Amino acid sequence: MSSWVEVSEGSDFPLENLPFGVFDAGSGRRIGVAIGGHVLDLWATAEAGLLPHVAALQDVDLNALLALGSEAWGRVRERLTELLTEGSTEIQDAGIDLHGHDAVRMHLPFTPGDYVDFYSSIEHATNLGRMFRPDGDPLLPNWRHLPVGYHGRASTVVVSGTPIRRPSGQTKPGDGPPVQGPSRALDIELEVGFVTGPGNALGEPIEVDAAEEHIFGLVLVND
Repeated sequence: MSSWVEVSEGSDFPLENLPFGVFDAGSGRRIGVAIGGHVLDLWATAEAGLLPHVAALQDVDLNALLALGSEAWGRVRERLTELLTEGSTEIQDAGIDLHGHDAVRMHLPFTPGDYVDFYSSIEHATNLGRMFRPDGDPLLPNWRHLPVGYHGRASTVVVSGTPIRRPSGQTKPGDGPPVQGPSRALDIELEVGFVTGPGNALGEPIEVDAAEEHIFGLVLVND
């Protein structure tokens, strides 16, 4: 497929990959999708009657859209693909302009309700296990049989470019007593984040085969 929008070769955002985000081009926060070096305003596109789920797409973040579930996401994505495919003129006919990436400011696209960090890389787990248990099995018996995860602070999730305050916590230097103070070093952990939608009812797990239906998209995360 090709688009009527000019997309440079090797772009991360061709017609087959339309990532959702929240941007501000001077009129407040709006939901948009990137295509090539441009951003399409979904508030304006929905206002023109070209997209379903107008109320969710005219919100200031993606939370309302995430709550609608995979069928709604699929309808929106399918319609966006139609609108942006070569030969379609509906967006131009409606007078909707595309914004250049350098002309907008990006914001955190959704308010996280929870943040769970999974210990899912066998290489990472093995390397750490060797550090903590140099004379034993680097992987504990349960590692291969359950998803090892722990909760982080959802309120600390911020958009790229946000200044980071130096963390403070308790450490134990050598044989001395524990002390409270600022972190001495920070690492960079490049990870893949899965953005999920409606979720499950209390006490009702999601089966592995159904997990994909709950995944809205992926992001890169520095944990």
